[in-house]
Amino acid sequence: MQQVTVGPKYQIVIPKQLRKQVKGINPGAKVNVYSSGDTIIINTSGKDWVKKNYGALKKYWKNIDPIKEIEKMREEWDDKPETASK
Repeated sequence: MQQVTVGPKYQIVIPKQLRKQVKGINPGAKVNVYSSGDTIIINTSGKDWVKKNYGALKKYWKNIDPIKEIEKMREEWDDKPETASK
Protein backbone atom coordinates (compact mmCIF):
# COMPACT_ATOMS: atom_id res chain seq x y z
CA MET A 1 0.00 0.00 0.00
CA GLN A 2 1.19 3.47 -0.83
CA GLN A 3 -0.06 6.70 0.68
CA VAL A 4 -0.87 9.75 -1.47
CA THR A 5 -1.96 13.26 -0.56
CA VAL A 6 -5.29 14.71 -1.67
CA GLY A 7 -4.72 18.12 -3.25
CA PRO A 8 -6.81 21.27 -2.76
CA LYS A 9 -9.04 20.30 -5.71
CA TYR A 10 -9.49 16.76 -4.30
CA GLN A 11 -7.08 15.33 -6.87
CA ILE A 12 -4.58 12.54 -6.24
CA VAL A 13 -1.55 11.36 -8.18
CA ILE A 14 -1.31 7.62 -8.85
CA PRO A 15 2.22 6.58 -7.84
CA LYS A 16 4.55 5.58 -10.69
CA GLN A 17 5.05 2.05 -9.33
CA LEU A 18 1.28 1.42 -9.42
CA ARG A 19 0.89 2.99 -12.89
CA LYS A 20 3.49 0.54 -14.21
CA GLN A 21 1.67 -2.43 -12.66
CA VAL A 22 -1.80 -1.58 -14.03
CA LYS A 23 -2.41 -1.61 -17.79
CA GLY A 24 -4.54 1.12 -19.29
CA ILE A 25 -3.48 4.00 -17.08
CA ASN A 26 -2.17 6.75 -19.34
CA PRO A 27 -2.75 10.51 -19.46
CA GLY A 28 -6.37 11.06 -20.49
CA ALA A 29 -7.43 7.48 -19.67
CA LYS A 30 -10.87 6.98 -18.13
CA VAL A 31 -11.14 5.12 -14.84
CA ASN A 32 -14.13 3.96 -12.82
CA VAL A 33 -14.46 5.17 -9.22
CA TYR A 34 -16.64 3.42 -6.65
CA SER A 35 -17.15 3.75 -2.93
CA SER A 36 -17.88 1.10 -0.36
CA GLY A 37 -18.28 2.56 3.10
CA ASP A 38 -15.11 4.56 3.77
CA THR A 39 -13.18 2.85 0.93
CA ILE A 40 -12.68 4.29 -2.55
CA ILE A 41 -12.04 1.82 -5.37
CA ILE A 42 -10.48 2.90 -8.67
CA ASN A 43 -10.25 0.54 -11.64
CA THR A 44 -9.49 0.96 -15.32
CA SER A 45 -12.47 1.08 -17.63
CA GLY A 46 -10.64 -0.52 -20.54
CA LYS A 47 -11.30 0.34 -24.15
CA ASP A 48 -14.80 0.99 -25.37
CA TRP A 49 -16.42 -1.76 -27.44
CA VAL A 50 -15.67 -0.18 -30.83
CA LYS A 51 -11.98 0.37 -30.12
CA LYS A 52 -11.66 -3.06 -28.54
CA ASN A 53 -13.18 -4.86 -31.54
CA TYR A 54 -11.88 -2.65 -34.36
CA GLY A 55 -10.26 -4.86 -36.99
CA ALA A 56 -11.43 -8.13 -35.40
CA LEU A 57 -12.83 -9.43 -38.72
CA LYS A 58 -10.07 -8.01 -40.89
CA LYS A 59 -8.69 -11.44 -41.84
CA TYR A 60 -12.12 -12.55 -43.10
CA TRP A 61 -12.49 -9.50 -45.37
CA LYS A 62 -9.02 -9.82 -46.87
CA ASN A 63 -9.18 -9.55 -50.69
CA ILE A 64 -12.90 -8.62 -50.56
CA ASP A 65 -14.18 -5.17 -51.52
CA PRO A 66 -16.85 -4.31 -48.90
CA ILE A 67 -18.58 -1.76 -51.18
CA LYS A 68 -19.03 -4.33 -53.95
CA GLU A 69 -20.26 -6.87 -51.38
CA ILE A 70 -22.91 -4.45 -50.09
CA GLU A 71 -24.01 -3.59 -53.63
CA LYS A 72 -24.33 -7.32 -54.37
CA MET A 73 -26.51 -7.80 -51.27
CA ARG A 74 -28.72 -4.87 -52.24
CA GLU A 75 -29.20 -6.32 -55.72
CA GLU A 76 -30.16 -9.68 -54.19
CA TRP A 77 -32.71 -7.95 -51.95
CA ASP A 78 -34.16 -6.07 -54.92
CA ASP A 79 -34.53 -9.32 -56.88
CA LYS A 80 -36.49 -11.07 -54.11
CA PRO A 81 -40.28 -10.87 -54.41
CA GLU A 82 -41.96 -8.99 -51.60
CA THR A 83 -44.01 -11.09 -49.24
CA ALA A 84 -47.09 -9.60 -47.66
CA SER A 85 -47.29 -10.06 -43.93
CA LYS A 86 -50.71 -10.51 -42.39
